[in-house]
Amino acid sequence: MADGGGRGGFWSRAGRVHDAITVASFVLSALLLAVIVCSYCYEVVSRYFFNAPTSWATPLVSYALASMIFLAMPQLTRLASHISITVLTDAAPYPIAGYLRALVRVLAAAACLFAAWFCADESIRQFTQDIWTSPPMAVPKWTVSIFVPYGMLSSGLYFIRQLWVEPPAPGVTGDSL
Repeated sequence: MADGGGRGGFWSRAGRVHDAITVASFVLSALLLAVIVCSYCYEVVSRYFFNAPTSWATPLVSYALASMIFLAMPQLTRLASHISITVLTDAAPYPIAGYLRALVRVLAAAACLFAAWFCADESIRQFTQDIWTSPPMAVPKWTVSIFVPYGMLSSGLYFIRQLWVEPPAPGVTGDSL
């Protein structure tokens, strides 16, 4: 039962699936960054060299940026590469520092999971009411906002996972989570 029948096997596989989805979303985020760069370069050349600005570049960049941020967020949380203010935990005695880190992770998980629920509710509302963004490049609003609950939910799950397994040191890309 070491490979899945027991509780540890299920959670271990679930963690690997979560990590694989996170890495895939981070790759997609990097591709969206390339789309942003190419779109802006095209816009600059089109506008300033040919006096023919595009109507699609600015909205595309806005949509891609919103998606990119929340697709990258879980990987940053997974590797503890997010901004972290550690004044209290660094100054606290060793046993207390561990409790403080756990408390911060619980609060961060709660905030992320609440935000995921709230944003998912809004994305569902946008879908059911067929709400669109503004022209010139109108798209269903939920296609942009759906990445917010994904990023928040996944990051919240990483904060929960980090209650049992310390994240890798910054700059380390190990698979310890």
